Amino acid sequence: MKPVCVLGNGQLGRMLRQAGEPLGIAVYPVGLDAEPEAVPYQNSVITAEIERWPETALTRELATHGSFVNRDIFPRLADRLTQKQLLDQLKLATAPWQLLADAAEWPQVFATLGELAIVKRRVGGYDGRGQWRLRPGQENELPADAYGECIVEQGINFSGEVSLVGARAHDGRCVFYPLTHNLHEDGILRTSVALPTPDPALQQQAEQMLSAILNALDYVGVMAMECFIVGDRLLINELAPRVHNSGHWTQNGASISQFELHLRAILGLPLPTPGGEHSVGDGEPDRHRCEQRLAGAAAGASALV
Repeated sequence: MKPVCVLGNGQLGRMLRQAGEPLGIAVYPVGLDAEPEAVPYQNSVITAEIERWPETALTRELATHGSFVNRDIFPRLADRLTQKQLLDQLKLATAPWQLLADAAEWPQVFATLGELAIVKRRVGGYDGRGQWRLRPGQENELPADAYGECIVEQGINFSGEVSLVGARAHDGRCVFYPLTHNLHEDGILRTSVALPTPDPALQQQAEQMLSAILNALDYVGVMAMECFIVGDRLLINELAPRVHNSGHWTQNGASISQFELHLRAILGLPLPTPGGEHSVGDGEPDRHRCEQRLAGAAAGASALV
């Protein structure tokens, strides 16, 4: 079995290493500043726990590595502009959006997108950083260097946020976990709840959307798709081409964790369909209590993001 080198040595890389141990897979999370000669990458399969990285001696070596899975997909999805363009090409629903190139565009932006504009840096903005909620008269709050480096989206009135974690094998087979309901505070994911019985219509819709993305990119491994619930449909918010925080529950709440699933996919091992092992119970009362908690938390937060 080939070893796996993970570009990045944060918590996701360490969890991938732990998932590999029972399978006899050597997984090496590697810091971006590591010296190439200290990393056993030559005969390894390469993956990453992050979407973007600076140029270092190691990343220059890996740039041409033939077994760097999804190597050319990472930069495409790390840039919100090219990510949104991909979703538009696939005719997948998102909040209305556009590139914000110049301050002179604000009248047109508000006329087209409405009175709440969500501005996001194209790269690097996450956990509430690099993002602004602006209304007419607040345009000066945006730094001058943001123009050309940001997209702007319509503020959406949504009833909930969910993410779908799925995986695709080399042969194109896709498997998925149940939709996970997410609660954010100050732009940071605080809680993810996988209900015992997900809404079948939303689950099917989400799986069709993520399948279209995975197949269009010829992606291999785990990907997460974050969505807004608007009425009976989903709007895609963002994609993460890696294992994801909203999938941590799978380590103890599913028959196979997202980390093992990712390793299996990139190494060409059999890809089982994940089964739920619901620690909160399997009955409708538990589902009802979970939904009440989610609804109460959503009511206490702004419905516009």
